[in-house]
Amino acid sequence: MNWRLALCLALLAASSCGEFPKDPEGTLQRIRAERAFRVGLVAPLDEATLDPKARILLQRVSAASGARPLIEIGDSEPLLNRLEEGEIDLVIGRFEKASPWKSLVSFGPPLRIEKHKKAEFHLIAAARNGENAWIGVLEAEARNAGAEKG
Repeated sequence: MNWRLALCLALLAASSCGEFPKDPEGTLQRIRAERAFRVGLVAPLDEATLDPKARILLQRVSAASGARPLIEIGDSEPLLNRLEEGEIDLVIGRFEKASPWKSLVSFGPPLRIEKHKKAEFHLIAAARNGENAWIGVLEAEARNAGAEKG
């Protein structure tokens, strides 16, 4: 292949690429426009008892997105269902490492790891699958908040 053809193909490929990563549902763009993101805290978490690493995560995500968290408290299943449907943007809770939700939502790096007998639990933030720009912000800020190796 001659170099001119290769250059043209490379330029054509580069021009067809949009912003990456993308959010098919526009989560990060909407959060920045509305200046708010919807957070579900899995009970018994609430703002008063929130783990310091989770609190730091929310502060960092708020700064990175230019948005404030709108927090509600609930049970894990309803919150994760609402996350999957796009009704909330982030769920923070304590989940078993082998959670069946691992294939349905995107779990970030664990903020805290706890072992209880043979089970391992992670305090973790979950986002809607496929919203890769939003997930990228969450994962970066979880690492910056002191996520543990899991």
